[in-house]
Amino acid sequence: MRQIIVDFGYFEVLGGRLPLQVYGYGLMMVLGFLTAIYLAQWRARRSGESPDVILHCGLLALAGGVIGARVAYVIQHWDQFASSTNLMGAMLNVTSGGLIYYGGVILASLLVVLFLWYKKVPLRRYLDIVAVSLMVGLAFGRAGCLLNGCCYGGQTSEHDALGMRFPLYSQPLVKLSSSPGPFADSTEGPSPVYSHQYQRNQIQPDARLMLLGDRLRLPREFHARLQGDQMATLLAPADRVEKGFHDLAGPDARVSQEEWERGLQSAGGFLRGSESWTEAMMFDRNGDAHLNLGEAREYLAARLESLRHRFDANVNGALEPAETQAANAWLQSDLYELAAHQWSHKVKPAQLLALVNALLLAGILAAFYRLRTREGQVFALLLILYPVTRFILESIRDDNPHNLLQGVLTHNQYTSVVMAGAGIVLFLALKRFPASAGPGWAQRAALSGAEGKTARRGKND
Repeated sequence: MRQIIVDFGYFEVLGGRLPLQVYGYGLMMVLGFLTAIYLAQWRARRSGESPDVILHCGLLALAGGVIGARVAYVIQHWDQFASSTNLMGAMLNVTSGGLIYYGGVILASLLVVLFLWYKKVPLRRYLDIVAVSLMVGLAFGRAGCLLNGCCYGGQTSEHDALGMRFPLYSQPLVKLSSSPGPFADSTEGPSPVYSHQYQRNQIQPDARLMLLGDRLRLPREFHARLQGDQMATLLAPADRVEKGFHDLAGPDARVSQEEWERGLQSAGGFLRGSESWTEAMMFDRNGDAHLNLGEAREYLAARLESLRHRFDANVNGALEPAETQAANAWLQSDLYELAAHQWSHKVKPAQLLALVNALLLAGILAAFYRLRTREGQVFALLLILYPVTRFILESIRDDNPHNLLQGVLTHNQYTSVVMAGAGIVLFLALKRFPASAGPGWAQRAALSGAEGKTARRGKND
């Protein structure tokens, strides 16, 4: 799993910080599009058709595919988007996944069919040409799913040789940013598989990676092994805590996130290095995104109480020297190292199976192209075979609720049934059509030229 292929870090733009990364899912989308277009153009030339028409169809399919797939995903997961503070931004962010293939196929197919009809070219022939490319593009898309960690399978036995594990947090393949540790600072959450198992209480990360309130700590707040005394402020007298706070806060007696981060870097005063701004903001009672002395005291008290609960072995309400030493060592732990060893339970290799399935279908369609008795049959066969395999693959996935025995199907399984039915109807209906969809591109060009000459002669006469 590599959600980010290259992490360039942050760039300062108009006073703000803009993350710049090459995402695995987006890269596979681009490679899939280019490969599918190249293959379709090659097949078009071999079939006596225009590669330029394929390019135009590809551009329409790209736009329609992304829009349709994203709209379908947003509709299915509307509850996740409705609570977003930036609804439009969340809906438009497709770089890291969140697409439903069927939604893309439906809108892309509609746009391509309308374009071919408008250009008055043999519709059935072009649909046969692009059918193979659709499956090749899908194979790249499934590789993107594997890199992104989405579209995952259900949990399987730990002894399953084909089972796959996914990390708590994905690490960039190439990290060019200056931030410490192996993770990208822009990481906003755990991998989909780990998150799914964590929400179901099937897995529990190391407690040192957790914040108060059972929230996962994000990589941008990780630290390497610390050397200083992490208990100094927690056990300090009230006057020393107050002085340390005011030294950090400055004249306004409030600590901002920037001041907090500077304090963590120095890690010798009020802050010792293991504190979390996200955790501290849980005590921002007035909602001003700053921490005043009272809120800071409340945060420290909650932190100390959590440590007492963990290390107060004799339950006397206080930490003895040995217990304090153990708590200090616990807080000093290297969080990067801990997070790098957090993995999900094994799941079925749904993405790999879907990738292999797409390549097999591409091979079958390419072979059947030579055996077809009528143009349009290759595309009709695609409409039959892919939904059948997709229906089966959906049953091993765990990202959508389903229970085949109880008749509870996923939205993709319902769509598969409809699409397979449409494919069968189309395959049978093609018997009523001529075997050929019409003359080839060169013949049409010659006929068009001859008609033009005839029209000009008629005017001259």
